[in-house]
Amino acid sequence: MCPDSRVRKSAVAGSFYPGDAKTLRSDIDSLLGEVGPLPKIGRPAVLIEPHAGYKYSGHVAAHGYKLIAQSNISTVIVVSPSHMEYFPFVSIFDGDAYETPLGLISVAKDIAQIMVDASDMVRLSGAGHIQDNVASREHALEVQLPFLQTVLDRFQIVPIVMGDQSWEACRALGETLGPILTRRDVVAVMSSDLSHFYPDHIAQEMDGVFINRLQKMDPWQLYESIKEKTCEACGAGPVVAGLIAAQQFKSPGCRLLSRANSGDVTGDRDRVVGYACAVIFDGDRDNATLETEFTSDMAIGYADQTFLLEHARRSIASAIGAHAGPESDYRSPALDEKRGAFVTLLVRNRLRGCVGTTEPSKSIRDMTADMAVAAATGDPRFPSLGIEDLDETHIEISILSPLESVTDVDSIDVGRHGLVLRNGTQGGLLLPQVATERGWGAKRFLEATCEKSGLPTDAWQDPGTEILVFTAIVFGEEKERTR
Repeated sequence: MCPDSRVRKSAVAGSFYPGDAKTLRSDIDSLLGEVGPLPKIGRPAVLIEPHAGYKYSGHVAAHGYKLIAQSNISTVIVVSPSHMEYFPFVSIFDGDAYETPLGLISVAKDIAQIMVDASDMVRLSGAGHIQDNVASREHALEVQLPFLQTVLDRFQIVPIVMGDQSWEACRALGETLGPILTRRDVVAVMSSDLSHFYPDHIAQEMDGVFINRLQKMDPWQLYESIKEKTCEACGAGPVVAGLIAAQQFKSPGCRLLSRANSGDVTGDRDRVVGYACAVIFDGDRDNATLETEFTSDMAIGYADQTFLLEHARRSIASAIGAHAGPESDYRSPALDEKRGAFVTLLVRNRLRGCVGTTEPSKSIRDMTADMAVAAATGDPRFPSLGIEDLDETHIEISILSPLESVTDVDSIDVGRHGLVLRNGTQGGLLLPQVATERGWGAKRFLEATCEKSGLPTDAWQDPGTEILVFTAIVFGEEKERTR
């Protein structure tokens, strides 16, 4: 870290948690050691964690952190409410690092910038982080960090404080987080306690409402329940944003890991504070069909896929003179990345067009629209799509990774890799799903790509033939759409 780096120093070490590094690590290790077996779920994407002093809520928080211990997570997005000051936006720390007794944690500025670029309500700022004009300092983000430093080896953080927890702010943050949280190496921690200072029986009822709404995974319903005061959470905004982000997962789920209140520790049941630890996961995360990732920083989430399919359909409708409907205002940083793409059209389950390019010359958003129109009107093998065909048309999109040259054909992963062969002026391409659909092995896949290139079937063995592979995120409309 440079001498002039801007570091957010620990503000609550020695009060919310031990100020001595050795004691702190020992206490956290003890809390983690008390956690029993955890459920087997999909990939943890969002943790809901309490932020009281470790004496009161540390045993609850430990469940979520044990779940991600020793994982390959490289970036943690930590979102907390602002208890001490109001500001009308979502603040990502504009400095270089946060510090605790366990050391410095660098800010992941690349992801922070992606988020800021995606929404006007998300800004780089010291608000909520560096507080020189308030009597106390914000603790809700900081108390999560020593746990993270204990369970993860190397990671960066995106520290976020919500000065505004309105629906608009929650939606802006959630929609910005969604595409980022499709990455396997990123997790978000949403910092929130539950009901404050009610008798135990009322707190139990209110916290039960919160947990019920959370597990139903309906962000608006949870937001409305908070507004109507049927439940309470000081960090409701971060939790609602996490639920909105999860709408971009293919198969989201939520599991309560632990629940308690301060009365369980103090014995005072007259005025308690509620705590819960839960995980939002993507249960379909390991299905390669929809979850193949780019080697870059972004992946295409489920909401992105849904938008691209609708965008392709609107583009085709407009091109052939059919009613296209209004253009969506959906935004996602992932769709601004330049990638090659193919669009395949089936009419009544028969191929009617397939056009694409490997050249990453346009954004995914624009490339998909162009290739959809080309497949509908410019594939020389088929007549142009007619208005009468549109309702019977099934759209499939393949977003391509960059091409990589292969020298050892044994490294070709059939079903995952697509192939490009080039020899002189001749060349051709087959998408990964072609081999899967036809039950080919690697040799037959290579031969078929040679045939597609207008080359002899054994040309893949020619030293003059260049073999390249790519992966693809492949997704299509639901079959019911075309019935």
